Amino acid sequence: MSEEKTGSGVSFIKGLLFGSFVGAGLALLYAPKTGKELREELKEKSTELKSEAEKYYAEAKDISSDLLVDGLKKAEQLKKEAEAAFEEAKKKFEEMLVESKRFADEAKEKTEEKMAVAQDKIEVGKKKVTQQANKLKQALESGKEAFHKEKKTTKSKKA
Repeated sequence: MSEEKTGSGVSFIKGLLFGSFVGAGLALLYAPKTGKELREELKEKSTELKSEAEKYYAEAKDISSDLLVDGLKKAEQLKKEAEAAFEEAKKKFEEMLVESKRFADEAKEKTEEKMAVAQDKIEVGKKKVTQQANKLKQALESGKEAFHKEKKTTKSKKA
């Protein structure tokens, strides 16, 4: 049952009961009857009202029971939807985690490769610099020797 029907049903029951009590009370006050007749009529009216009240109570109980069942069904459905959404989010998170780990591993591997290439180039560069430094040192030593030799030769020719 919908909430609108339930709300109007409960309001109707309340209004009917209230109207019945007010109507019965007014009828008793304005009726020209003897005390015995009045008591008898009061007894009948109270029995009728009690019967009606029990009937409306049973209807209200049925309505509230239906509402409770509907509410429980909706709550169960929402719970299932929430669980499904959670599982989907968990799955996506795990996929993202795997993807990010793969990306990090690839980046690490590429960095290690580049570092190895750079290290090799540094080593080659160091060797070339050392070779050039040795050649320059030899050239300087040769030039120094040639200078001293020439100096000796020039001194011997002058003398």
